[in-house]
Amino acid sequence: MITFKNINMTRQVLEEGLPLPVLYFEDENGTDWYELRDREWQGENCFIAVSADGFVSTWAENPNFLTLSEGVSIYEMDTAALPEDISTLAYRYQDGQFIPFVQPAAEVAEQRKSALLSQAAVAIAPLQDAVDIDDVTDAERERLKAWKTFRVALNRLDLSAAPDIDWPAVPE
Repeated sequence: MITFKNINMTRQVLEEGLPLPVLYFEDENGTDWYELRDREWQGENCFIAVSADGFVSTWAENPNFLTLSEGVSIYEMDTAALPEDISTLAYRYQDGQFIPFVQPAAEVAEQRKSALLSQAAVAIAPLQDAVDIDDVTDAERERLKAWKTFRVALNRLDLSAAPDIDWPAVPE
């Protein structure tokens, strides 16, 4: 099984007939990727590319379809060892084991808050414009107040309570 750790790009070569340069890679031991692949790959197993932070960044049944970059490590493995949902969920790969990545609740809450604040800003802008040019209807004034009240409530949330946060209702 091929293991190719901590990739470094060693050179770029413009080859005749190809529009882009060919990138050459070596691992931390100075082994050339293409020589190793051509010598050892039997065409039976799949490959994963693992970034320096341990996340599986890509996988392929054919090593020619991997995305290689500096710092990545490549591991050949039996296709049956891949998690069934590797295409849809994030995984870390450590000590030969796939570890599902579960985003911390506080990060999820921060992302949701940010998205809701963006939604509020988009809704508020034209309503505030109508107020600023003194061309606002009573209905627009009420919607503006509702959106601003919503935005204030969002900014007062304690995200450290995630996932148990009482989110304010989005104005209609």
